[in-house]
Amino acid sequence: MERLIKMLSVSAPLLILFLGFFHPTQALNQDLGRHILTGNIILSLFSVPPINLYSYTYPLFPFINHHWLPEVIFAMLFSLGGVKAIYIICIGIIISASCIIFLTAKKASSWIVLSLSSLLYLGILFERTDLRPELFSFLFLSLFVYILYQYRENYTRLIFLLIPLEILWVNSHIYFPLGVLVTTLFFLDICFTERKNLKQKKVVMLFSAVFLVLLATLCNPQGLTGALYPFHVFQNYGYTIEENQNPFFLQSLGFSKASLPFLEASVIILFLSLLLTFKKSRLIDWLLAGTFTVIAFLAVRNFPLFVFATLPGFTRSLTILSAVLIKTLSEKQKRIGKYIIFSLIAIASISMLTSLSQRAPFTYGVKEDGKNAVAYFQKNNLPGKIFNNFDIGSYLAFKLYPETKVFIDGRPEAYPASFIKDTYIPMQENPELFTKEAKKYRFQTIIFSHTDQTPWAEKFVWLITRDPAWTMVFLDAKMMILVKNEEKNIPLLEKLKPFDLINPINVSNESDLSSLGHFYSITQDKENLLLVLQKLLLIKPYHCAYLRAILSITDQNTPIQSLYLKRFQGSCN
Repeated sequence: MERLIKMLSVSAPLLILFLGFFHPTQALNQDLGRHILTGNIILSLFSVPPINLYSYTYPLFPFINHHWLPEVIFAMLFSLGGVKAIYIICIGIIISASCIIFLTAKKASSWIVLSLSSLLYLGILFERTDLRPELFSFLFLSLFVYILYQYRENYTRLIFLLIPLEILWVNSHIYFPLGVLVTTLFFLDICFTERKNLKQKKVVMLFSAVFLVLLATLCNPQGLTGALYPFHVFQNYGYTIEENQNPFFLQSLGFSKASLPFLEASVIILFLSLLLTFKKSRLIDWLLAGTFTVIAFLAVRNFPLFVFATLPGFTRSLTILSAVLIKTLSEKQKRIGKYIIFSLIAIASISMLTSLSQRAPFTYGVKEDGKNAVAYFQKNNLPGKIFNNFDIGSYLAFKLYPETKVFIDGRPEAYPASFIKDTYIPMQENPELFTKEAKKYRFQTIIFSHTDQTPWAEKFVWLITRDPAWTMVFLDAKMMILVKNEEKNIPLLEKLKPFDLINPINVSNESDLSSLGHFYSITQDKENLLLVLQKLLLIKPYHCAYLRAILSITDQNTPIQSLYLKRFQGSCN
């Protein structure tokens, strides 16, 4: 029975890990399409393009590509099996990275502690579950931590695997400086533990490894410039991206992160356990804990790095504490304690699975928000250069390049910061500036993701739908297309009538209805907004946000308001 409990407790985190990443991917709406496109170009040219290829606004702007190797891999996988092939490999990478760090942690911890700790850490890891080149960084970081912990215990030639791993890392993702950082932290640790004999082989070899790993960062297409790029990338970064912000700043703006409580709890438990086991703690556990706690709180995208760097130290210190506690228990109490802990693991696992199932279904799928809009654009040969927003730019590049280039894509570093701050953003808020830039760039068609919730995008949607110089020809739950009202476009506009504008009556998906509601709210289309909210309340009759919204747009003392007011007062007060 105990063996069965142990097996279930160890397998539960791995099952939850798999299911946490097994959901329909949003990656094509973000950067995956552009990665595939770039990978195909690299394979055709046998070189990494050093400039921005996809935009007509700044086609020669220098761009340093640190994730070109995953792009080549993604392109080859896509040619073999589409997005599904990329999906399978990426899930394999994250499971491999997690298993490596679990094995590293298991060497100095009990299975009970490892199981409970893993469940807590999975809550952090699930902050980033889509198909991104950063998954390669998670794998490399786990390998570095595994090899360096192995070396710390016993001298091993595996230490020299760090050099080829760093060469792969510097060409895979911008997190590659972490390889140098982690190796240096272990070197500081060994200098402390072996301070009476710093000339011994083990210390000298690790110092050599630090130097060679640092040297390996030069093995990228841009050499020294590429090696130093992560340290000044934000000097030309004119767009604020959510994943690059710290969680407390996002909270101040009203953005909540489900993973943040898991991170905060983990940090508190980690440092408390290290303090309580201070005499038995290792310097390296303190160094990794302090360094990667700071890194995690600097940006949301860094949360998973905390998982792969600190799990071994976390589980070791908790195992030491649990061993002290176990010594005070009788055999009967120990048996009862194991069943209680197994129950806690089961409850935590079920709770986490329930939460994950509410976030997204456990199934494979590819979401393409711009698919219908692109098909409409191509089918009807819509004219001229296009104006698009940041959110949809990479998808449009993937689908339309090289015949049509975009105004901007999802790489702030591939455009001058001044262009984003002084042109792209202001032109969405200022009609006169927009007219000026439209004349300058001569775009005839607007393809815009109206789900963009930036203040300037929402203002642009409101302004452009009222601008008589533009006619909306396409609208679905995620996208809108407008064509300029010029004499040369009149035959096309007549041909396109009736325009392909979505009817909320035909929409049943909650996500699509919510997006449409956002659009109708911005454009102040009260009639369609009311229809959308009524449909949403058929799906979730007591949803407070929906009830609050419908009460705000219905007239007082009417039957419809009375109906929803009763629900609101009964459920939301």
